[in-house]
Amino acid sequence: MSNKKRVLGKGLSAIISESAKPIDEMESLLSNDASRIIELDVNTISPNPDQPRMHFNETELLELAESIKSVGLLQPILVRKTANGYSVIAGERRLRAAKLAGFSKIKAIVVDAGEQENLTYALIENIQRTNLDPIEEAKAYRLLINRFKLKQHEVAEKVGKDRATIANSLRLLSLPETIQHAISEGRISTGHAKALLSVPENRQLELFREIIKKGLSVRETEKLASSLSHEGKHKKKKEKNPHIKKMEEMLISILGTKVEVKHSGNRGKIEIYYYSLDDFERIIDILK
Repeated sequence: MSNKKRVLGKGLSAIISESAKPIDEMESLLSNDASRIIELDVNTISPNPDQPRMHFNETELLELAESIKSVGLLQPILVRKTANGYSVIAGERRLRAAKLAGFSKIKAIVVDAGEQENLTYALIENIQRTNLDPIEEAKAYRLLINRFKLKQHEVAEKVGKDRATIANSLRLLSLPETIQHAISEGRISTGHAKALLSVPENRQLELFREIIKKGLSVRETEKLASSLSHEGKHKKKKEKNPHIKKMEEMLISILGTKVEVKHSGNRGKIEIYYYSLDDFERIIDILK
């Protein structure tokens, strides 16, 4: 028996759990079994409820629709059975484009995928095929962590990235909403965001406005951030205990927002920051 057939026999869950294979390779493995490809009514297929991508480029969708009209759908979409029909696991752009092209049916492969695999697969597809913006990506990681109680290194293994990359991505969610929107819209880069994260929280919006107003480069932003950070350190009475700092970082990764642990002797307090009522409700849901 060939290696390809052995992999196919394991099912989607096993493929995902073994490694974060490129999406094209994973789909190719499943598509090689022609008996699994069926045609489904597009109206019976709903979007992936855990789709990390929040924005779809209309121009790109129209171009894909024209391509599908000309040569047909070359790669079946992947779906899972639901109580009311089917839900997309991978290929939501193709489904949207097929509808725009006027197709009433679409080629699909029905796979057995649990909720975790469903989200992981969608995340892998978006990261590897159509990049998420940095905030969408960070929120997808946070969803995996919060919903499925995964550790950062487990998320890293599933999406084929190192733990530091996941940690740095999650840190973006501790920035104020205004700055997060600017990152999503591409008005500032992740390099700017990294510099903003190094300054005291009460100075972040101030520096952000300077970046926008003066069109500061990442290097210029880093210099200003270094100055503000140095200024803030002089105001601290003492360096934070390494253990407390580690606990603080853990809470930040879990809650996806700025957290400060103020410890003295055998007591202290935990301050959790939120930047909108929606953010407040999200944090409360996690704490529940």
